[in-house]
Amino acid sequence: MKRYFAVFIIAYTVFLLYMMFFGSGREASEVSYIQTQPFITIQKFFTDTKIGNEDFIINIIGNIFVFSPFGWLGLCIRRFDKFIPATFSFLIIISIIETLQYFSGRGVADIDDIFLNTIGMLIGFVIFKYATWKNIANIRFHFELSEGKSLHPTAS
Repeated sequence: MKRYFAVFIIAYTVFLLYMMFFGSGREASEVSYIQTQPFITIQKFFTDTKIGNEDFIINIIGNIFVFSPFGWLGLCIRRFDKFIPATFSFLIIISIIETLQYFSGRGVADIDDIFLNTIGMLIGFVIFKYATWKNIANIRFHFELSEGKSLHPTAS
């Protein structure tokens, strides 16, 4: 099962990177934009009456929802089973991606995107921890997450 999840998360990551740099008709621009003031973009989506529901859903909900699977990285990378390493690593990687969007001119580097993406990853992480705590769908067995216990019975 770990292999299936690893293949899924790799394919999903490639897809997201494509969408972040090339999807929706994005082309390289000579003008790069960076938004470093927190919550300016988020506030605009909540208060600007010219922004439609579809744009709100894509930008606010989408930035949260599409990054929630990264909260499940603890299934295949043991180190990301812990809150601090998972969060810190995610923050570094998403910050690098936002910076690359700025330098490539293929998107806006926005601190609010980093915030929303991290919230999404953390929601996924909480769901992952809950699923393993409650052992939903026997997840500890299928992903060999039991600590210190043999998952496979020994032959007698």
